Amino acid sequence: MLRIIADDLGLHHLVNDGIIFLLREGKISGASLMANGEAFSDAIQGLKDFSSANIGIHWVLVEEEALTGIKLPRNHKVFFIKYILGLIKLSDIEKELRAQLDKVVNAGIRPGFINSHQHLHLLPGIMKTVIKLAKEYQIPYIRVVNEIVFTPRSYYKYDALFFKFFRIGQLLFLNLLSWLAKKKIKKAGLQCNDYFVGFMNAGNLSEEDINKAKQLSEKYPDKIVELGCHPGYKNEELRKKYKHWGNYNWQKELELLTIDK
Repeated sequence: MLRIIADDLGLHHLVNDGIIFLLREGKISGASLMANGEAFSDAIQGLKDFSSANIGIHWVLVEEEALTGIKLPRNHKVFFIKYILGLIKLSDIEKELRAQLDKVVNAGIRPGFINSHQHLHLLPGIMKTVIKLAKEYQIPYIRVVNEIVFTPRSYYKYDALFFKFFRIGQLLFLNLLSWLAKKKIKKAGLQCNDYFVGFMNAGNLSEEDINKAKQLSEKYPDKIVELGCHPGYKNEELRKKYKHWGNYNWQKELELLTIDK
């Protein structure tokens, strides 16, 4: 089974427009919504005609302002270091995750799944809280990042070697966290995907990535394969604001997902 999930609904109105278009055309399986995204209200308005759409929550603990006013590091690397050192309270994280969930639910959306910005929900301790909230809010599915390690397309240049190996290192770490999380998710009676595609080339997927997800789904028809994507319409302001994400190409992903194969 292949699930194509568009992340970052609520980030920007042009991201919303792209995702809503793909939902309308039946090109994606669902989308994850950012409760603290600047275009959250616009996203809710756009979803009014899609009451049956598969919408999940995209928990955001970094980059955007916390709904609870809790001061969390904006950078995910700083967040990780402080979290490992015990400088971030799990009680604060639970309070923020709950606030984001409540905002989505109060807007009339019943989340069908959970994922998060920078995959921070996979961190030990946070995953325990995630499972607790998933059961409490009756959300049956949590994303894990079990992606097959491969050399990312277009990273063969010498000046990109460091990034290539750093990205692979990140993926290996996420795969380990996902392996640990999957056991806990299943034990709690919840669902998760078996395979994931979309981390190595996040924000800049190619036809190769999409085909890889389809091939995995065909090879393992009894498994859940999730393709994470970031479609939207081109916007220079958005690109400048999130230039630290790397070479995100929202419109390219939108166009690739629109093509019938």
